[in-house]
Formats: sequence, C-alpha cells, structure tokens
Amino acid sequence: MNSDIASFDLSGLKVAIVENTGADFVISRLRLARYLRDRGAEIMVIVPADGSSDEIRDAGFQTLEVSSNIRGKGIGNKLRFMRDLRKICRNNRFDIIHFYRMQPNLIGTPVASLTSKPKIVNHITGLGVVYSSRTWKNRLLQFAITSAYRLNGLLFSPHYILQNTQDVKDLKIKKRYSVIRGSAVDEDRFNLKNVQTLENHSDGLTFLFVSRLLKEKGVLELVESFIAAQSELPDGSKLQLVGWSDPQNPSAISEQWLKDYTRAYPGIKVLGKRSDIPELIKQADVCVLPTRYREGTPRFMLESMAMAKPIITTNMPGCDHLIPKGKNGILVEPNDQPALTAALLCISSLDLNAMGQAGYSLYFNEFSEKVVYSSIADVYLSMTRGSQ
Repeated sequence: MNSDIASFDLSGLKVAIVENTGADFVISRLRLARYLRDRGAEIMVIVPADGSSDEIRDAGFQTLEVSSNIRGKGIGNKLRFMRDLRKICRNNRFDIIHFYRMQPNLIGTPVASLTSKPKIVNHITGLGVVYSSRTWKNRLLQFAITSAYRLNGLLFSPHYILQNTQDVKDLKIKKRYSVIRGSAVDEDRFNLKNVQTLENHSDGLTFLFVSRLLKEKGVLELVESFIAAQSELPDGSKLQLVGWSDPQNPSAISEQWLKDYTRAYPGIKVLGKRSDIPELIKQADVCVLPTRYREGTPRFMLESMAMAKPIITTNMPGCDHLIPKGKNGILVEPNDQPALTAALLCISSLDLNAMGQAGYSLYFNEFSEKVVYSSIADVYLSMTRGSQ
C-alpha cells in the first residue's frame, strides 16, 4: 500500500468517516483510513459506542462516539444520533465528512451541512431489501428513499459514490457522482498465500456460501439446488453455509432454523458466523452467492476472486459486472433454482484453476485496494479543489 503514496497528497485534509457500527468500520473501512492517513489526511472516525472503539483507537485513529446505533428501532435512536453528530461537527471543523450507508447518508448529511458546512460524501453500498422487489410497499419506500436523496442533493450538494451504474439510475442521480465498484478487501488476509491449485475432484467439490442469512441472499435456493444436483456431482461434494442472522431485518433466517432445515442432508454444513473466512475460501473449490438482494458489489465475491476462486452469482446489479463473458464463473438469473442447479453441475466439469486465475486478474485490475482507495482519494481532491 505504499507504492503510490506520493501520487495523492492529502496533507491538511481533516476527514471524518461515519459508519453504521464500529464493527462495520473495522471490517470494511479501517484499511481505507490507513491509506488516507498514509497520504497525509487526518482521519477521525464517528461510530456508535458498540464495543469496537478501542480496536479503532489501537489502530491510531481518534474515535468520536455517538450514543445510539442509527439502525436501532424507534425515532429516539435517530434523534440521539442527530444530537451527537451535531455536537461533534460543532466541535470539529472537518473538511470532508464521508458517510456510509443509507441512514447516515440521509440523516447525517443535513445535520452536518447545517452545523459546519463541510464537503459531504454519501457512499451508497447497495440499495438493499427495499429495492429487491416491486411490491406496493417497497415501491412506496423506493419513492421515499429516492426523493430523500434528491432533496439532500438539491439542498446540500453531496458527492455520491455508488458501486454500480444501476444504482445511479434507480436513485435518479444526475450529477456529482462517481461509480467506484466495491470497497476492496483486506489483501493481507485474502490473497494467494497457501492457496493450492485443484488437481482433481477425487474428494468431491466444496461449494461455499458466506453472507447474512436473508431470504434475498438466495441461501434457500442454493440449498435446494445443491440437493437436486448432489447425485450428479463428484462423490463427497459438500455445501458449506457460513452466515449470521440479522434480527433487525424482516427477511432474516435464523441459524437454528437453517440447521433444522438441512439436518437430513449430511453434505450440507451450516457453520454459522465465522472469523476464519480466508481459510474457508482457501479450502473451497467454488464460491456461490445466488443473491436477489440489491448489492453494491458483494464483498464475499471479491474476497473469493482475490483468492483465485471461481464464482457463481446472479445477473443482478452489483453482481453482473463480476463475471465478464463467463471467464471466471457463471451468472444465473436470480430466484431461478433450475438454472442454479445447472450451474453447480456445469462448473464441476470446467477448468476451475483457469477460472480462478481469470477472477484473480480481474480483481486486481478493477476492484483492488489500489484501484478503489486511489479513486476515493481522487474524489476528495476534486471536491476540495471545488471541481465536483
């Protein structure tokens, strides 16, 4: 990460990064913060008091806590977030405040803009469950969210960063935006070290799924597809399901329910939430995310590509740009169990090593830390020069 320090001089910039939770910051933004700091920026972190602040401080970043998780139920959490953010902005004159995710974007932008007038970044990492279907309720919510972003844009002129072009269209964003595909991955953890080439399928294939346990992530379709394909897959093939339930999401599936659902199939293992994802990817042959969720660019797919694993995912915004011309995996239509079954069978007969290498090259050319982080630094420089 030191090869291009001189190419982006951020000296003198005081930047606040705002995340939903401290854990989200540690997992997804800590290395970006280090990249920006290495280039001269002063980075401060705004997160809830949720137990991660000490880890962030140990990494050398000043942490300013808000008392409430903005995703918590009830208007009180939002009001406390607004109160605390206003106080932080009043006491710290930031040049840039970089908000991540919908609620910090929509609620934090007016608070920060009216308090201290910094430059604002709204980073949209996908559109989520609401944009995953066209029910009447979701259509109303889509209208409300799109209108809120447009109103914030008119009143406060944030610069938008989105992860795919379809999100730009669906939010009707016309100006002051950049498309930066993905958030990159921790390349010290997700890399080719100790990843072995696959010589044969004598022990069967290992398919790996890693995600939150939501219906829209396609985990149930994957289970049914694996069951349908298992008799034709190499002997000993297995499906590993790694995931965690999100109790605040109405589409959540509990880990225990999934274990009960798959109990009759010994080839399917529900592993729950794990911290050893690199090791699991290293041991896998194919990584699968059959999502119909409106992803930004899914991290698990990028982690798999960075470790030279072929992937199967869906022809959905945020996923469709990960498999150009089928070189590194297979795209299937969302919610199409027969197509997913066929993909599991088809990929077992292909050259997995060649596909993995194609994905590895694609990751480093288009989705890597160097590509993503330098693009964000360029946004900062363009904003502070007044050339959004």
